Amino acid sequence: MENQIVLEFKHVNKTYQSGVKGLEDINFKINRGEFVAVVGLSGAGKSTMLNSINKMIDITDGEVLVDGVDISKLKGKALRQMRRKIGMIFQNFNLVERTTVQKNVLAGRSGYYPTWKTMLGLYSKADKQKAVEELDKVNMVKKLYRRADELSGGQKQRVAIARTLMQDPTLVLADEPVASLDPKTSKGVMDDLYHLKKYENITVLVNIHSVELALQYADRIIGLRDGKLVYNKPIAEANEADLKQIYENGVEQ
Repeated sequence: MENQIVLEFKHVNKTYQSGVKGLEDINFKINRGEFVAVVGLSGAGKSTMLNSINKMIDITDGEVLVDGVDISKLKGKALRQMRRKIGMIFQNFNLVERTTVQKNVLAGRSGYYPTWKTMLGLYSKADKQKAVEELDKVNMVKKLYRRADELSGGQKQRVAIARTLMQDPTLVLADEPVASLDPKTSKGVMDDLYHLKKYENITVLVNIHSVELALQYADRIIGLRDGKLVYNKPIAEANEADLKQIYENGVEQ
């Protein structure tokens, strides 16, 4: 693991128009190649925090630094270019159900093309080959020409991971990627995410409800409660008793 900071939060706050504080004075750093699990009750601020990293939501104040650049200040072309570095994996997969696995994966490359080319599906031969290679990494290359709506939940999530790899990201964000999957399939998807860290040297930040999976896969665990950072320890110092305290006195929303 390189001692290079990929992601840093500096005094980040998010207050919604209703006055509810989604995030309150969040501070932490994540190095290149780390696998970090974020745990906490529903409504603790986990998704708000992840969505602020690629500016899907705007923070109220503070700094969110990706490779040393404050993404919260970026707009237009500069924001689009920064988002190439940040892969996003969702609980509900976010695939186009009626099109093929190949086209879904190629969509991960759309940030490198003019909009008109992506709309017409005019991807290069090299990128089509890259799609095959990324699908092979998650054992899905045999489904290249199958429609997404013909796949199981675990298969869809693997396609989503391959789509993210098409971006050549330095940072991958996964928002409850196994919440809708059975235990066996969840382990397979977590193995694929861990592969990104181990073999691709990609930094991975995962929101997850399962403390057991967090302890099994993470290098470090971050805990949120009511929008506040209440836990931040390497896995060697973490234990289940400590992690249970993250959930105590919190308000599930």
